[in-house]
Amino acid sequence: MATSRKLRAFKNWMKSQHVECSDALDVVVTTNSSAVSVRALCDLNVGDLVATIPKESCLTVKTSGARQMIEESELEGILALAVVIMYERSLGPLSPWFGYLQLIPYSEPIPLLWSLSQIDSLLAGTELHKADS
Repeated sequence: MATSRKLRAFKNWMKSQHVECSDALDVVVTTNSSAVSVRALCDLNVGDLVATIPKESCLTVKTSGARQMIEESELEGILALAVVIMYERSLGPLSPWFGYLQLIPYSEPIPLLWSLSQIDSLLAGTELHKADS
């Protein structure tokens, strides 16, 4: 599926899930990489509401169809979330998160493996950058 079609499907999914984004944000396809990103259309201030996302629209162990299997296996944390994503992706269009999952990449470099300079430049100003190791 072309990236622009995936983006339209994602926006339709957001609407069906009652996800509301501020007019100050734009979800776009990055020209160079076909990646999808969110950009601010204006300056944002601390405390500005940029999106409202209902809890039931968040993909978690508790909201996944794999919940019982994961809990019975006593999986936790990032491993449990990885299983959730694999399970929901395996359902394809039958997954309630299909509109979201078909848009995200299958792999991504993780901060755990970044150099200190990458961490400082890519995570500056985020909660992850503030977190103790």
